[in-house]
Amino acid sequence: MKLLIILFIVVFCRAEEDEAVLKRLNKMETEINKLTTGMKKLASENIIFKAENKYLQEVNQNMLRKMKNLEDLMSSNLNDTTLSKRVTVINPVNVAFHANMVGLKSLHDNEVLHFDKVNTNLGNSYDEHLGVFQSPTPGFYVFFVHFLTIAPKSIEAHIVRNGDIIQNVYAGIMGRTDAGYAPGSNMAIVQLKQGDRVWIRVHDHYHDIVDVLDGPWCTFAGYLLYPEI
Repeated sequence: MKLLIILFIVVFCRAEEDEAVLKRLNKMETEINKLTTGMKKLASENIIFKAENKYLQEVNQNMLRKMKNLEDLMSSNLNDTTLSKRVTVINPVNVAFHANMVGLKSLHDNEVLHFDKVNTNLGNSYDEHLGVFQSPTPGFYVFFVHFLTIAPKSIEAHIVRNGDIIQNVYAGIMGRTDAGYAPGSNMAIVQLKQGDRVWIRVHDHYHDIVDVLDGPWCTFAGYLLYPEI
């Protein structure tokens, strides 16, 4: 009888252990199924991610190509605009003049010299009746004046801008009385505003008076070096 009881107890305990093991196995199987499902889901999401990543890479490449094309277009337009502006600005108006005197020229204090034989007057900015050049556009200008005096006479004069002396000019043979001719010249590079005036003015004291200059050899010239933007 005792043996049967012991056997019953052993079988009962073994059954409980088997049931516990079975429960654990079922639980493990459930967890494995969950993991398998999760892995399948991750694999599916990975495929989708790869497809989306490939699409984004293609979009990025397209954007880079469009940006490159836009940069090339902007660069081309900028070069065209710069070139057009440069062509327009470099010489918006052509300015150049050259004139000389006629015959022998006597002088007076502070006289504005008239170079009345105009050879070139591009832009019509030099007035031979007044002996004055007037700037048609702002920029940097070059002016040149040349005298030939009948020795022993001499002249001192000035290149003048709006009444202010910007350069002195002298021609003559100081201290000599022999006959002949004496040349003298000078030049100036001047920044002018539109409407500024430039002329050649005799000194208020240092010059001879009668038949000082041999006119055909005396010249006044100028031109626009480059305009201001």
